[in-house]
Amino acid sequence: MVNLTEGLVLARSRACDIESVRKLNCWGSDLSDVSILRRMNCVQVVSLSVNRINSLADFACCQNLEELYIRKNAIADLAEIVHLKQLPKLRVLWLSDNPCAVGDRYRMTVLKNLPNLQKLDNISVQDEETNMAIEQGMQLQLPEEDQANNQERVMDIDLERVVVSEIGDGDSGIVAQALIEQHHSNGQALSIEETNRIRAQLGLKALPTDKLSHAKVPTPPSFKDNQSSNILQAAICLVKELDADSLHVLSDAINTRLEYL
Repeated sequence: MVNLTEGLVLARSRACDIESVRKLNCWGSDLSDVSILRRMNCVQVVSLSVNRINSLADFACCQNLEELYIRKNAIADLAEIVHLKQLPKLRVLWLSDNPCAVGDRYRMTVLKNLPNLQKLDNISVQDEETNMAIEQGMQLQLPEEDQANNQERVMDIDLERVVVSEIGDGDSGIVAQALIEQHHSNGQALSIEETNRIRAQLGLKALPTDKLSHAKVPTPPSFKDNQSSNILQAAICLVKELDADSLHVLSDAINTRLEYL
């Protein structure tokens, strides 16, 4: 599995940070994991053709996406396009040469579910096609489990924004980001329980479960350091809070770890 990383995104887009990327071209990069797109709310044009992507779920958070080029990937279920239904600005989609892009009703089905498209598979959409799609296309819906996972994915991002935006860019902010990244490195989603655990470590009050539904979640600050750098800075910040006995314990733990490595 090849991941689309922050370093690759910044190298290809020449942007200063991940949140400001507007255009991304990673054509033919053998990518299968593009979950970093969940952090790219401002991206407008994405070209990921000729890769190994099998789901469109990660694009659901790209609310400013206008053009998506994803031909010659591994998307087998046409119902994946449901993830794109809540993208208000999407006008161009190139999905051909995926396993799902077959059958007499393929084009009509895509246009029925994404009626705002102006171009599909490099062919302009005519008004009469959109009207025909209403009758001839199939209405698609994700399985309930996938819908729940998609909602949880969006909430994970919102929780991270709440955690970091309330803390700021100081030492505590570095610690918070390090804890979040360490959590993701274990392959886990950031639940509200985990969010409150992080807040407790930072001396903050627990977040009410209804906070996200009543508050506007601000955009998180830019995180330019990689995961190892953030964790290192967090560790240095925490060391300042330890007394002599605790430092001796930490020193022993570090020496044990170094011997293991």
